[in-house]
Amino acid sequence: MANLNIVFFASLRETMKCDELEFAVDAALTVRQLKELLAEQLQQPLLLEEKIKAAIDFDFARDDDLINPERVREVAFFPPVTGG
Repeated sequence: MANLNIVFFASLRETMKCDELEFAVDAALTVRQLKELLAEQLQQPLLLEEKIKAAIDFDFARDDDLINPERVREVAFFPPVTGG
């Protein structure tokens, strides 16, 4: 079993009521599967919304990207951003 560091940015930080947490996983899973597990454990269905974006070790990730807990240290979630 490995621990992933899960980080929440921007408005998700306030919604989740934490900046980051450690999450134990025992096998590879997709970003979508991680979102589902976190949403269930934290009782936060907001994570399942398609607009919520993710990054794996600082690289943008899609919902079907695989997270290998033996190689990945951090997964970050953030709302869509706009800027100028």
